[in-house]
Amino acid sequence: MRIINLQNNKLNFAIFLVISIFLSIVLTGTASADTIVSISPQKQYLEENQSFAVNIYIEPDTPISGAQFDFTFNSTLANVKDVQEKNALSQTGATTMFNAGSIDNSQGTLTGVYSLILGKDTATKPGTLATIYLVSTGRSGLCKLQLSNVIVSNSSGNAVPVTVVDGSVYLEDAESADQSDNGSEPPAEDTSGGGGGGVDNGENYENIKLKEISRVFVSRDTVVSYQYKDAENPVTCVNYTALRNAGFVTASIEVLENTSCLVSDEPEGIVYKNLNIWVGKNGYSTEENIGSPVINFRVSKTWLEENRIQASTIKLNRYHLNAWNPLPTVKTGEDSDYIFFESETPGFSPFAITGQSSQFASGPENQVPDSKEILALEPAVEENAEAALSSEMEYETGQDEDAKENRNSQAPAPGIFGTGVLFLSALMFFKRNRE
Repeated sequence: MRIINLQNNKLNFAIFLVISIFLSIVLTGTASADTIVSISPQKQYLEENQSFAVNIYIEPDTPISGAQFDFTFNSTLANVKDVQEKNALSQTGATTMFNAGSIDNSQGTLTGVYSLILGKDTATKPGTLATIYLVSTGRSGLCKLQLSNVIVSNSSGNAVPVTVVDGSVYLEDAESADQSDNGSEPPAEDTSGGGGGGVDNGENYENIKLKEISRVFVSRDTVVSYQYKDAENPVTCVNYTALRNAGFVTASIEVLENTSCLVSDEPEGIVYKNLNIWVGKNGYSTEENIGSPVINFRVSKTWLEENRIQASTIKLNRYHLNAWNPLPTVKTGEDSDYIFFESETPGFSPFAITGQSSQFASGPENQVPDSKEILALEPAVEENAEAALSSEMEYETGQDEDAKENRNSQAPAPGIFGTGVLFLSALMFFKRNRE
């Protein structure tokens, strides 16, 4: 009996040990799942004197109700210009309170930025908490961007575990940007995006809705392709043939709120998107450096339907020499949401994607009567025309309808009444002569 009890004790201990190990693994795995707060994009490559933006991106592991952070940067290379709230906490329609923090460009700090939900709502989906807009000081170098004092809270006001991911931006001087191919191995293409943008060529900062940047290494006699992925950017890629070695060259797309401030008037037609497209620094995108430049873009099918626009009327227009010039535009394909187009362009500057409203589109204001309706309307039209002509004649002669009847009674048609009058007159004349 003692041996049996000992065996049972060993079995119970083994079971307890297995359960403990299992719970330890499960609890450790649960604890290791953190909410991620990161700087996006993590890396950018820009030319000096260029403005840029970074997003503070949050990926909740559990329902959250608020977040705060501090942000540090190298103030000798860049300064913070503005901070704006985005929709990470308001994706479900919740009301939020946002504080843009305190900017100190002399120390390179942005402190006390926070956003919190007012009420019992929570956020569970990834999104951008805030966008920070910066401007280069004109110096070159690696500008590290770091987050600190990051606190994310749940609906009870308790902090949740977080993992923080920092970022950086490399600012090149003009000489580095102009260096030709020196045989070194270039890094992979880098694409960066984010709301807002800078003033590379004089565009108003407030008019830039979105700026997306792509940077590739350019070698002679190669096809250069800049790819763009932001859903708000209608341009999908910009391609050209490099005629000279140029090293790293940046191409940026500025999606605008309204017509570019660099143009004097609006293009003809209904505007889908206003854009600025810049390739390289000023003076790079010339016939000596690039060949056969092509812009690929897309247009929403929903927008086409809402504005009664036929896809065949879509044009990419370029503003050059104080005038809008429609570019050759061809359809290249479509999917369930977009129709894709391609346009050849002689250069880069402000652009506008436009379409023409169809005169045969459905709707009361655009219906065209068929041939039967037209024939049915003709008698009424003729009748109205005759009535108008008659009225005009009456106005000119100053006579109304009664005057017409009086004129007609002066020359009645022969009849019994007319014959009797003549007879009585003759009889009276004959009787007077006899007397």
